[in-house]
Amino acid sequence: MTTELFKKIILASAGLGLLMSANAASAHTQVLQCGAVLNLPGTAPLGASSIIVDHDGTITSIEDGFTTVEGATVIDLKDKFCLPGLIDSHVHLTSELSAKQRMESVTKSDADYAMTAVVYAKRTLMAGFTSVQDVGARGADAIYAVRDAINRGDIAGPRILAAGKTVSISGGHGDGRHGYSEAIAKALASPAICNGADDCRRAVRENIRKGADVIKITATGGVLSNTAAGTDQQFFDDEMQDIVRAAHMMGRKVTAHAHGKGGIEAALRAGIDSIEHGTYLDKKLLNYSKNMMPI
Repeated sequence: MTTELFKKIILASAGLGLLMSANAASAHTQVLQCGAVLNLPGTAPLGASSIIVDHDGTITSIEDGFTTVEGATVIDLKDKFCLPGLIDSHVHLTSELSAKQRMESVTKSDADYAMTAVVYAKRTLMAGFTSVQDVGARGADAIYAVRDAINRGDIAGPRILAAGKTVSISGGHGDGRHGYSEAIAKALASPAICNGADDCRRAVRENIRKGADVIKITATGGVLSNTAAGTDQQFFDDEMQDIVRAAHMMGRKVTAHAHGKGGIEAALRAGIDSIEHGTYLDKKLLNYSKNMMPI
């Protein structure tokens, strides 16, 4: 019983990544003998089943009962529940919130952040997530390097859709220079900080030049900002509109960190593709567009 859903998908079982990546697949066929299988979300799971995985990592079939294939490696998961790899559309793999975070921003290099991301990428995969969207990274080059290494099969981790540096206004939620002396603030300056529609187009194009798969902006303030700027709109309407136009012209979608209702409305008017957080969304905003997918 073969389904398109399972083709080219790496499985997770009981929250564990069974296969490290499609590129690191075994050179021979594998058979996963599972106690139960979620074949199609929204439907009843299958009972005892065997999942046949080809040498290139492609799932070729799901057979009833515990079967095998001549010469295949059998993975015994008879007491496990198998399901397609999970997707997390909001992660930050290069860092973790801690009391040391502000100090780390002036002591850690991009190489340090890359090493951190290697650890968290594997941990995320082993939790069952085979695809993630990294929406803002400390050490932007670090997340691109880790993404590319995973794609090459050099290290273990989920497929990564990377935004790189968050596009924000000076002093906004995505500006990491709050509270530092002017000398340190200049050293921490990010090319993704922009002011005015023209400059915001530049920031988008700069991110794409560096390797961004998606553009992440801070349409509103945030609760973790080291400034008393609230949680509502921070970009002017024309700035957000030009961010979206510049990104879409270069084949990238835009996702917006947005808490306050006014900022969410402005992001939707600008044509933002998705909303992160959406704390003060109401029914009207949820129904604003059939093409929107609030997260």
